Amino acid sequence: MISTILERFNGLTTRERIIFLFTMLVLIWGAWDKFIYQPIAAQQKTLGSELSDIKTKLSTSWQIASQIEIAAKMDPNKANKLKLKEIKIQLKNLKLKLNAGEKQFVPPQLMVKVLEDIFKQNSGLQLLSLKTLPVTTLTQTKQQKSWIYRHGLSMTLSGTYFSMLNFLQSIESLPWRFNWESIDYQVKQYPVAEATLRIYTLSFEENWLEL
Repeated sequence: MISTILERFNGLTTRERIIFLFTMLVLIWGAWDKFIYQPIAAQQKTLGSELSDIKTKLSTSWQIASQIEIAAKMDPNKANKLKLKEIKIQLKNLKLKLNAGEKQFVPPQLMVKVLEDIFKQNSGLQLLSLKTLPVTTLTQTKQQKSWIYRHGLSMTLSGTYFSMLNFLQSIESLPWRFNWESIDYQVKQYPVAEATLRIYTLSFEENWLEL
């Protein structure tokens, strides 16, 4: 079948070849946009809204707890101690909410191994680079110490469109939760393309396993 297609392609004029290649690129881009980019963008928007709500609640609860601690030191009393205990329980519940849902965030120390295992199962891909990104905090102010950390990885792969698609679908089907920051997909020499993925997880631990 492939040889028949190649024979027909070779039989085309230069203008017809250009039209054919341009049509294929448009179809690939359309499939990429519909089945990969749009679902990822929708997920990112939902997660961004959830994280924004958590950040607001964390900031408010932390400020209240700080004010109560100061007041307790100046004039300790049972009521303030009980209120402080209640606030700490609320903070703990927010932590539990961050890890709630169908999937929990993948532990930072397992990110590399999980991705390498998936990569080994997709023989049509070549790993060009894999590196950790600097650890950042989800929230940070001078008055408030952040204890939610963002651990990211950047990896560049080479392969066909369908091998890339299979790899991304494998990540989405994991029992762990990854979040996407960006996907840069470029066709280098059809049908081979390169894709640079930036993904991250959230954790209450600052330590990051170096590659």
